[in-house]
Amino acid sequence: MKIAVVGAGAAGTGAAWALANAGADVVVVHDRAGATALHSGALDFEPWEKARAGFQPTAAEQALAHELGWVIAPCRLATNAGVLRPAEGRDRALLDLDSFAGKRVALPDFVRDDWDAELLCRSFSSSAWAQRTGTRFAPRSLDLGIEIERSSSSYDFAEELESEAVRARLVAAVDAARADVDAWLFGPWLGLTPRAVEARLAALSVPIGEVLSAPSGVAGARFEAARDLLFAAKGIAQVRTRAVALSRGASGIELELDGAPAQTVERVVLATGGVLAGGVVLVNPEPGRVLQSFALSLACDATLEQGGQSIDDVSTLYGVDFTRRGAELLEGVGVGVDGAAVRGVPGVFAAGDVVADRPRTLLSALRAGIRAAAAALG
Repeated sequence: MKIAVVGAGAAGTGAAWALANAGADVVVVHDRAGATALHSGALDFEPWEKARAGFQPTAAEQALAHELGWVIAPCRLATNAGVLRPAEGRDRALLDLDSFAGKRVALPDFVRDDWDAELLCRSFSSSAWAQRTGTRFAPRSLDLGIEIERSSSSYDFAEELESEAVRARLVAAVDAARADVDAWLFGPWLGLTPRAVEARLAALSVPIGEVLSAPSGVAGARFEAARDLLFAAKGIAQVRTRAVALSRGASGIELELDGAPAQTVERVVLATGGVLAGGVVLVNPEPGRVLQSFALSLACDATLEQGGQSIDDVSTLYGVDFTRRGAELLEGVGVGVDGAAVRGVPGVFAAGDVVADRPRTLLSALRAGIRAAAAALG
């Protein structure tokens, strides 16, 4: 069975991986960085500021997470804004502070525009968690023998730290401080691929890890690198272009692509993301008028909903009524589904942020992708 997955974030990757494992002929169509490629490195099932949901991963979810360089287990992570927050999992490069409760955590005192070790230490040390556990944070000098550019991006700095010479000096500097440091908390600089991170963690005598990445930082880059390696290992074809439209033809579902030959497949899994990723867009369908509505980024007969209602049910001359529906519309709008099947579009399934009224979180998308694959296989 040939199945197309449109989108290559957490949901699309989960669907493609599960389909390939079941023996399907899978092609993934995607053209731009989505929400997962911009993620911070934290893994959540519900929005993290809510009460912990007690997420219980399946064996399949754990296996896929491992291949992507992730760990699904409750943890406590640090942000570059001085906040400590819980999560259901993490990019393996991030430091789980729960493992070092009551111990000494050092932050390298680098002079960078995006890093203030002294201020961060004061903020972390004054948190309720640090006060309760007796965890101590302190800035420490760390000489890597290089000139650190204040204004370089975290991505560029991570690339610089991957050189063999700098890695050797990092190992020596960390070894020299291990007598009075239990762990090091770095910015998002430890590597651009999961393999680079694994090699660095294995070489160090003292645990080391990162704070969360900013959007478009290294955590998202590591996801994309791991995903591409996974697709290659599983024989999953990638077509890097935009999906324009899908319709039912005589021999299956026709997926029209921008600048590439159309794909004829038996099933389609939509994992294009929501408003944030550009999978759902705000459009003005009639030139010269101010009538605004939402639509999928590819032409399809799917109905868009929010709050259990079709968004075509407008109440003003201008289209969607944001005043009545509220800002939640931007997060909740998506296709209506029965299970994972898109209502009114046979053979098409949906997963992740493109589905209406689902949590816009990474673990929710991962689970939805694997389940959409099962539904597509019947």
